[in-house]
Amino acid sequence: MSLERTAETGEEESSNIKTGQLAKLITEVGPNISEIARRLGQYKESVRYRYKEKLLNKGFAVRVAVDHEKLGLRRIIMLMDFADGYRDVAELMLTIMSYEGYIVAFEKVLPDGRFLVHASVPDEKVEAYREFFGGLKEQGYFRSFEFYTFHWFRNAPMKTEMYDFDEGLWDFDWSTEAKVDRQAASYMPSAREKFDATDLKILKQLQMDGNRSLADMAQTLKINYKTLTWHYRKHIEERKLIKGYVINWMGTKYDYKADRALNKKHTYLAVSVLFSDLDQAKRIDVMSRLNQLPFIWSEAVGDRYEAELIFPIESITEGLQLLAEVISETKTSARYFIIDQRHALSFSIIPELYDETRQAWQFNEELLLRRFENLLQKAKGIQQESATPKQKSSQ
Repeated sequence: MSLERTAETGEEESSNIKTGQLAKLITEVGPNISEIARRLGQYKESVRYRYKEKLLNKGFAVRVAVDHEKLGLRRIIMLMDFADGYRDVAELMLTIMSYEGYIVAFEKVLPDGRFLVHASVPDEKVEAYREFFGGLKEQGYFRSFEFYTFHWFRNAPMKTEMYDFDEGLWDFDWSTEAKVDRQAASYMPSAREKFDATDLKILKQLQMDGNRSLADMAQTLKINYKTLTWHYRKHIEERKLIKGYVINWMGTKYDYKADRALNKKHTYLAVSVLFSDLDQAKRIDVMSRLNQLPFIWSEAVGDRYEAELIFPIESITEGLQLLAEVISETKTSARYFIIDQRHALSFSIIPELYDETRQAWQFNEELLLRRFENLLQKAKGIQQESATPKQKSSQ
């Protein structure tokens, strides 16, 4: 290799290392350019330029990971199979329900068309929530319905050291022997903290776009800048209502208005795996095996363990083989679901569900049921309006 080529390669490696260092700090402190520049000992202008050119312009979205446990919310995962009469409007129904019923994400499962639905539900309302959806099943909305509660949920931090930001490729040795990840295995749910409606409004804005400035949010929310800044510093920062920042490393563009990822086609395969019958030793083993992967996106722990992994197309075979090995070696029952990313949405927290006067989250089952039925009729109406005349005549 010529000296010129060596120097050129060195510059490329240096550029990628710097981008990796930047990305790692973003997961800890967010897109705080001044703080990142201070920690790296670099000029703010250089950090800002690298952040824009190497991350944002390549489709890497940055979002806030809210600590739902500190807000008194518990993660619920439901597996829904809508009845035939409701399948065509299922996504619209779930989307609308995100504003009324604590749904934070849903994903369609291939090939059977069921939905994995995530909700963050107030601790004191979990049983009422279970009964509500159980009632919907009894009324014929679902052919089958499963309901699982978890103690905590988190988005796994990006393993920036294994990613080539210039080439957009992962570098992972599948022969690596798994080590017990004590930090991941010993993770505990956060204790509930005090918060108010203003805090929730700020968190929602940051979930929609982690790059929002306090001044911009104050103008959008029509809250005095000093008041908003006080809430951010004294409540959100000091009480650590934010777990960290999530980098959408799939390289997909994010539509903040629609609150959804615009996925590139045929780039990654998303798989959700649900383990049952795990004692603590088995759970630690499973978590250690999966957390060694740079492809783990999220995980939830309770009586069961759920993880979502997103494999690059070139690593699908190795990824599924590893899952098979983990399931076999732990001698436990597990199911995995292939996710249709074209039919997946995530949603921000809804401040309107919190009653500031009572200082409590609200869940009115009877009112929600009426709204659900009304929403169903609206959803069917929207579906009929979008149908072509030929389709209408054949119905």
